[in-house]
Amino acid sequence: MTSTTAIMPTFTQREIVSIVLGLVLAIFLSGLDQTIIATSLSTMARDLNGWATMSWVVSAYLVASTVTTPIYGRLSDIFGRRKILLISIGLFVGASVLCALSQTMLQLIVARTLQGVGGGGLRSVSQAAVADIISPRERGKYQGYFATVMAVANVAGPVLGGVFAKDLSWHWIFWINIPLGFLAMFLCDRNLRRLPLPRRRPRIDWIGAVLIIAAATPLLLGMSRVEAAGSWLRADVLIPIVVGLVFMAILLAWERTTRDAMIPLRLFGNSIFSVCSLITFTMSMVMIGLIILVPLAFELVGGLSPDDAGVRLIPMTGGTVMGAFFTGQLITRTGSYRIFPIIGAGTMTVMCIALAWFGLGHSLVLDTLLTLLLGISFGFQLPSMVVPAQNALDFADTGIGLATIMFFRLIGGAFGVALLTAVLMAELNVTALATPGHEALGPEPGLALLHLELAGTAPAALLAQLGGAMRTAFAHVFLYAGIIAGITFAGALFLKEVPLRGGAAPATSPPVEPNPVAAASDARSATASRPS
Repeated sequence: MTSTTAIMPTFTQREIVSIVLGLVLAIFLSGLDQTIIATSLSTMARDLNGWATMSWVVSAYLVASTVTTPIYGRLSDIFGRRKILLISIGLFVGASVLCALSQTMLQLIVARTLQGVGGGGLRSVSQAAVADIISPRERGKYQGYFATVMAVANVAGPVLGGVFAKDLSWHWIFWINIPLGFLAMFLCDRNLRRLPLPRRRPRIDWIGAVLIIAAATPLLLGMSRVEAAGSWLRADVLIPIVVGLVFMAILLAWERTTRDAMIPLRLFGNSIFSVCSLITFTMSMVMIGLIILVPLAFELVGGLSPDDAGVRLIPMTGGTVMGAFFTGQLITRTGSYRIFPIIGAGTMTVMCIALAWFGLGHSLVLDTLLTLLLGISFGFQLPSMVVPAQNALDFADTGIGLATIMFFRLIGGAFGVALLTAVLMAELNVTALATPGHEALGPEPGLALLHLELAGTAPAALLAQLGGAMRTAFAHVFLYAGIIAGITFAGALFLKEVPLRGGAAPATSPPVEPNPVAAASDARSATASRPS
């Protein structure tokens, strides 16, 4: 077959709903497994006698899922979405069984690593599959649905984890993935098999894949140590970050010259893709950093309990859902996207400054207003980054392009948490050392205070005495977040507006060969197919 035009099947609305439901389940599994662990870690550590290593239960999944995200995206471009997505879900479900059956903390950590390897493809390949079946003009509303599902997973995860650990067993945190995973596999497999398969099999850049892992893994480990230690100037922070940067330089040099690169650097020659990558990175720094630190501000500054602090976070989460949903709908209706990241990033900047000025924990009405607007600003930017990137890329690069955007989102979130946490610790140390009574916390009062609060054992009298120090520290954190948000706003101004394609498939697609299984099972629907 020598034609360069792909014959893409036409999907009915019912088929699209079925496929999207399967993709939504895959994305929900990925998001849920990052948050459901939080409230049951102590129970796992107690049962498995692994207090010293319990943080690795979270880190192992995060690192493995992040570093494999771009690899899955590229492989889905080469071998097709359906096959790679089913492999990803299968790995995730199989590793979930191993997690549930773990008898030691080491077994659980190894199983969580394997689960992360599977989870790396859930979001990236799902996003690319949407690009295969839905035109860019229509994708906005579906990206809004996906953002909504991720926000629900962020809220439901800690609640479900606590319920399972308290009323059933922490093992159910992983058993719940089995039926959901099989349902996702069934829904994705049934109709995605109709997608044509790439005819040409490029050489797989395995060296590039290894270099991605070698670069991203130490960077993530180093940044996770910043969050735990509260400082960048430590050997266990600097050494892995330097190692990661060295491998990153090697990766860039390799990808510039190799054929069929795992991450083609030519993607960044597309100005829309480059701007979307920058905005995604800086926006995620602010969004993920504040999702972690805003509840802490409610506890340390406002004196709220962890449960009450979680309730105060609902407006931010709800605002993200609202913003993403309505932005997606508006993009689909208007065909325009540029205005939404500009409004979102501008509002995010103003809200960060307002948080620094007014603080949190003083008034329920003010807290709700500020966090709700902040959440809406996040929601405005989520679908409005994915849709233009999809629209600007060639069809053959859809998988790796969207996976790279997702990679920047994950790395940006990790970097934002590390940076803003380090700012918080530095400010707390400086101001707390000048406060009478800080001696009870040792040489690093900020870090000690944070650990005591996270453990729920911080003395109320000491918290009251250091109240001014904590308010000042969080004000500086929000100001730094405002600076990053301002960079995001400046980047959004450079985003070009390009008309969104309205056809069922891109105008040009890579050579394909028909899927024999699909041809046999869908002979009747083949007559409905049309060229893109």
